[in-house]
Amino acid sequence: MDLFDATRATEEGRLALDAFAERHGIRAAANLTVVDDEVASLIVQRLEPRIRGKTIIEIGGGIGLLSLHMASVAKRVYCIEANPLWTFTFAELLLHRKPKNLSFLFGAADEFADAIRGDIAIVCTHSGLSSMMATARRFAPVAVDFYGELVEANPSAFDPIASRARLFT
Repeated sequence: MDLFDATRATEEGRLALDAFAERHGIRAAANLTVVDDEVASLIVQRLEPRIRGKTIIEIGGGIGLLSLHMASVAKRVYCIEANPLWTFTFAELLLHRKPKNLSFLFGAADEFADAIRGDIAIVCTHSGLSSMMATARRFAPVAVDFYGELVEANPSAFDPIASRARLFT
């Protein structure tokens, strides 16, 4: 059982996380979509022509793997994550692997919208998509829904109901 599951398994942990989410306006589910280096590397390969040498803002960065990999080709990466439990894992990752051009911001993304600007904002999630994309557009002139682009490029490869449902989460 990971730290998140252990915390959510207790009534006190559930209540604290729910209160935190309510206080900070966090609507996304606490699910990770980029969970290993292989997935992060494949996503960066697909995004590389658009992110090379640019300032990237990842909204909902989870444990930071995608941001870490994007930092290998981007000029600068800001990873924003609102879930306090993912930050523990990201801090561990940063301790061992953080490059100078990667910064981690803890809090709801809209808290930082007037403070930083990027060339491209990346959202790589299946939950809270509409609000995350609206926030992403406040950071950069280009906002990318990575999984949405995959579905759009090859709709028959994805469950049609799930593909439509992700727009309403």
